Amino acid sequence: MKIRTLLLSSLITCCTSFAFAADIVLDEIAAVVNEGVVLASELQQEADFLKLQAQTNRQSLPDDQVFFERVLERMIDQEIQRQQAARLGIAIDPSQVNQAIERIASQNNMEVQQFRNALRSQGFDYNYYRKSIEHELLLAQLIQRDVQPRIKVSSQEIDDFISASKKSGQNNRFRVLHILIAVPSTAPQAEVNAAIARANKVLASLRGGNDFAQVAAANSDGARALQGGDLGWRVLQELPDFVSKELPNMQIGDISEPIRSPNGFHIIKLEDKSDSAREVQNETLARHIFVTGTDGDQQLAELRRRINNNESFDALAAEFSEDPNSANNGGELPWFTSGQMPQEMEDVAATLEKGQLSQPFRTQYGWHLLQVLDRRQRETSDTVVRQQAEQTLRQRRMEQETERWIRQLRDETFIEVRTG
Repeated sequence: MKIRTLLLSSLITCCTSFAFAADIVLDEIAAVVNEGVVLASELQQEADFLKLQAQTNRQSLPDDQVFFERVLERMIDQEIQRQQAARLGIAIDPSQVNQAIERIASQNNMEVQQFRNALRSQGFDYNYYRKSIEHELLLAQLIQRDVQPRIKVSSQEIDDFISASKKSGQNNRFRVLHILIAVPSTAPQAEVNAAIARANKVLASLRGGNDFAQVAAANSDGARALQGGDLGWRVLQELPDFVSKELPNMQIGDISEPIRSPNGFHIIKLEDKSDSAREVQNETLARHIFVTGTDGDQQLAELRRRINNNESFDALAAEFSEDPNSANNGGELPWFTSGQMPQEMEDVAATLEKGQLSQPFRTQYGWHLLQVLDRRQRETSDTVVRQQAEQTLRQRRMEQETERWIRQLRDETFIEVRTG
């Protein structure tokens, strides 16, 4: 990969209007990627979008200079992926974007127009949101075309996975935060030494009390750096061996030493853990009142007071909730399990006793007042267990192979970063 850093330049044109001429600054080039470019205006728009997303999710970010560097790296990767898609003849039709947004809206119990209004009420540009969904779809098709054929899972591997998951402690679920300091396994020793020094510096920063999410966003080369390195909830079999070997010996809050892998050096933090067998599925029945206004917390606080004064939840949901799929059913949601609702909603539901009302809380789409009605456990069939095992193994390998694929594309790309 050829990378050069130059002074930031401007594209300036001169135009004549009536009796005078004036120089007009069209845009600046932030990076050249093969025959394409990343414009400064695009960089700013992407940074604004990600900052708003982080603010909505209450996620910390590094200082602006480091943040813009991370966003530029992200946009360079996206431009490389777009060019690869063009070479392969892969394109996303607007109808595919529409269908994806309909699914997202449905998952959040909204009609598309309501979902669109909810995004706008949070300050998101809907057209730019569509653009981000379009790229996610494009990347998914690229991975399906270039990466998925490499992933093979045998029946024996599924059997071994299920057998291992039944052993003591193997059914525990872990919420893992992750930082990657990338260095290829074939790198010269000088590069390896530099990566070790960088990893130790990051570790010292974390153990000095700095916020993991902010340090990850500023330093990690992992795919989820701008999400604070949060890998979400995983069972051990969903994680690479070098990570799964560390976790059982860690306590909540522990941060590992740098761990070597073919991709580089990894630092992990055990954010939380729970005991939940794969064969038993915990499900929650709840109802909510959902509003999208900027004063939604105040509106729901008043509705909460009225419910606690014995007014009907059903009647208030029918009158005030903006969820068209549940408002006329007393706000009742379908039975749900982990991963089927926004994470904030699942986290709040987990803290509530049956019949208890939550405080107003916010998700990306608006404000919620939640009440848990019931909980149950359901055993999953052998067929479902095997399907889950195969899916987990494929996903684990897909993540690792996708990282290698992205690095390979970058290595084959001419990149010229222009900084000012």
